[in-house]
Amino acid sequence: MNDVKSKIKEYWNERSSTFDFSPGHIIASRKEKEAWKSILQKKIGGESRKILDIGTGTGFLSIMLAELGYRVVGIDISEEMLERAKKKAVDRAVEAEFKLGDAENLFFETGSFDAIVNKAVLWTLPNPEKALAEWKRVLKPGGRLCFFLHERHPDGITHQFRRQLGNLYILIAERRNPWKSLYDSGKFEAELPFRGGVEPSVITKLLEDTGFKGISAEPMVEISRLKIERMPLYYKISVSNHVQYCYTAVKPNGGE
Repeated sequence: MNDVKSKIKEYWNERSSTFDFSPGHIIASRKEKEAWKSILQKKIGGESRKILDIGTGTGFLSIMLAELGYRVVGIDISEEMLERAKKKAVDRAVEAEFKLGDAENLFFETGSFDAIVNKAVLWTLPNPEKALAEWKRVLKPGGRLCFFLHERHPDGITHQFRRQLGNLYILIAERRNPWKSLYDSGKFEAELPFRGGVEPSVITKLLEDTGFKGISAEPMVEISRLKIERMPLYYKISVSNHVQYCYTAVKPNGGE
C-alpha cells in the first residue's frame, strides 16, 4: 500500500468512531429510508442479484440492500469502519458479507457481480479512472453501476463563513474536529482529484471513456429535502446548495 493510501486508511479508521454522527451518513426518517430503497430497487432490479458495495463505510447501502433481499458484499479500506458495519448488520438481523478491500484494486474475478453500488467514494480516491475500470471489470456483462456523489462545494465567502460557523458547532456538539478531514486538508488536495465533489459532466464523460453505456446523472432532490428536514440546526447553518447526484451506467454485453 502506497503512502497516500496509508494516509487515507488511517484517516477513515480514526473517523469511524464519529462517522455516524453526521446526518449524511445515517437515515434521518422512515420516509428517507423508503426513498433510498425505492431508488436502489429501481436502479438495480431483481432481488436475486449479487451486489458489491465499494467503500461501504459503516454499511449505509449494504444493510439497506440486504434488507431488500439482495446478496451483498461490502468492502472498505478501513478495518474500523468494517467492524462497525458488521455490528450494525448483526443488530439489524440482516446478512451481508464485509471484507477489507481497495476500491482501485479489487481482488474479485472478472464478471463476479450483477451490480456495483457506492456512496461518496470517488472523491476519496487518488485514481478515479483506475477505479471505474476495475468496477467495470468485476461487473457481469449487462451489469449495472449505481453510485452517489456530490457536485463541488461552492467557494464563495458566504459559504465559507457558514461552513466555519457550522464546524464550530460540530466541534462542540460532536466532540470531534471537523477541520481535520480529507475535504479541508490541503495536504490531500493534489492526491485526490475529485476532492470536494465534481461536476456531473466530468463524471459522465469519465464513464463514457471507460466504456459504460446507458449513462445517466439524476439529482437527488427528494432525499436531500427529507434529510434537511431532520438535520440539526448547526448542520443547516453550513449546508450549501451543492447537489448529490445518482449516477447509473451499464457494462455492455460482451464488454471487457
